[in-house]
Amino acid sequence: MVKKYDIAVIGAGAAGLTAAFTAAGFSKKVVLIDKSLPGGECTWSGCIPSKSLINIAEEVHHAKKYTPNLQVDTSVVLKDIQDVIQKVYAGESPEVLQESGIDFVNGYAKFVEPHAVEVEGERIEAKKIILSTGSSPLVPPIDGLEKTSYLTNETIFDLKSFPKTMTILGGGAIGVELSQALNRLGVKVTLVEKFERILPKDEKDQVLMIQQRLLDEGVVIHTSATAVKAAPQGDKIDLVIEKDGKETTLTNDALLVALGRKANVEGYDLEKAGVKYDSKSIHVDDHLETTAKGVYAIGDVVGPYQLSHMANYQGITATQNAILPINKKIDYEHVTWCTYTDPELGRSGLSEEEARQKYGDEIRVYEHEYADIDRANTKKGSIGTVKMILDKKGYILGASILGDRAGEIISQIQTIKSLHINMGKLSGVIHPYPTYSEVLVKIGKKVYVDNLLNQPVVKTFNKARSGELPAEKIGIYGAAAAAGIGIANMAIKNNVKPKLGVENGRLKEVPITPNAVSSQTKSKDKYVPAMPYTGSRQQAKKCLIGMLKGYRGVEIVQEEENYLHAIAKSKTFKFKDDLEFYFNDAAQQIEFRSASRVGTSDAGVNLKRYEEMRKRYLSIASHNRSQ
Repeated sequence: MVKKYDIAVIGAGAAGLTAAFTAAGFSKKVVLIDKSLPGGECTWSGCIPSKSLINIAEEVHHAKKYTPNLQVDTSVVLKDIQDVIQKVYAGESPEVLQESGIDFVNGYAKFVEPHAVEVEGERIEAKKIILSTGSSPLVPPIDGLEKTSYLTNETIFDLKSFPKTMTILGGGAIGVELSQALNRLGVKVTLVEKFERILPKDEKDQVLMIQQRLLDEGVVIHTSATAVKAAPQGDKIDLVIEKDGKETTLTNDALLVALGRKANVEGYDLEKAGVKYDSKSIHVDDHLETTAKGVYAIGDVVGPYQLSHMANYQGITATQNAILPINKKIDYEHVTWCTYTDPELGRSGLSEEEARQKYGDEIRVYEHEYADIDRANTKKGSIGTVKMILDKKGYILGASILGDRAGEIISQIQTIKSLHINMGKLSGVIHPYPTYSEVLVKIGKKVYVDNLLNQPVVKTFNKARSGELPAEKIGIYGAAAAAGIGIANMAIKNNVKPKLGVENGRLKEVPITPNAVSSQTKSKDKYVPAMPYTGSRQQAKKCLIGMLKGYRGVEIVQEEENYLHAIAKSKTFKFKDDLEFYFNDAAQQIEFRSASRVGTSDAGVNLKRYEEMRKRYLSIASHNRSQ
């Protein structure tokens, strides 16, 4: 007997389920075929059980802060995880599929012709076929590994309880997530990664923060280490690793192999359908169609991103292409992912390194610390950073977030990026307070101001930046350029060189700008101490000039016997700050004054610079005296 369908989907994981439901939504006759139950790796051994484990582990971790001797029965943990799996599976069972108009066939599909497969002796024909056969854990040919009872993500959740100690081989998302979660549940974990750091595809600075968090929590980490041999040792497993030319044996109760995934391409007789493939993937074109006309492939078996949400995206695109007369190209520009460590690490689009390789130095990079988010400060020990990479006009090229709720915040960034909305527009969007996503408004305000200052008309104020353009003309040009935009007007009008120099044997009074600081003011928030002489005035001046010449972004523009004038360019807004030094021989000290020419620069920029300069000056002076 032959069964005929409009669409046959082989593989009932995330991609296959999406494709089947999409086709059914177009009122097509659909069959979904899988050798296992619906749900695939995501439901049974991936996203669902791992995130359940992470949630439980986080609850235990926080509870241990107040109950240090808390003991966890991991058999109960594993039972709870299985309950969650069953709850999710209930929404994608064969009965649910049937109610949606999708036939489910449990068996191994093998091609007999380009549009016909055989399942358990039954022939199934379809006008269009979609392959979503998924992936399996990649197990490398490590000497002796096949003789050990190693675990993978497909088998670890079938355990009755977790072992007391475990070696985890692989510092990617799976290995790192499970390392932290299991460690929090009381499993002594040793993590092995061949690269110099874990999570090698993510932003280095943020990854190192996660790596340190794991170390602080008790995970033992071996980076730049390669597994060379495995062997059973009684009821334990030895793993020999090579690091720095030396071999070390790690002995633990269990060994988990988390070294990535391999495409499931064997056993389907793809050759009989004319479908080309290799060990890494099934070959598809920009429309996800294989080398066999009318046969499509999606999900992990295609890549290049083996992520459930990317599989869903491919599933919808391929199904529409199989049904509709107009084909849509697949577009990976807006790829995104999240690693569910604590804190989470979210990523959208390009990294800074990738963006510089593609666009050069025209990109704009914005960073914000979680320490500056009020919501984050309500949680003790909260760490994190937000890095956004924009093009020169203020549109998002990529972003990376380390911190609590990073997965949710990166979704908002992904929306802005995908809809091609300028980041500066977020400055006027009201967010609830206090929330983690408020950080996007803070960055949006900076982008908004930078967008204004990057306008062609505003860029004509080069003379104004150097203080050479009369204030009257600045006002005229400012009105024309900014057209009532308060921030731009304020920036332009404040960008006038302050009155500099010495008056009556002292530096002139500190100007009225938000971030001016001076040793000659009575205002507590603007006062900084004068720098002491280091020997004679000549010696002190020599040390000061040496410090200034070695300070990035600072240029000496005027040097007199008792006076120095330098200019520093503001990192954020590229406006100039004036730095003045007066050598007061009577008091044997160097008086200091610093003032921004733009009133909207970052709070504390001049004070911070002064403290750094004072420290460097004293260090140079101390070094010179010791010689």
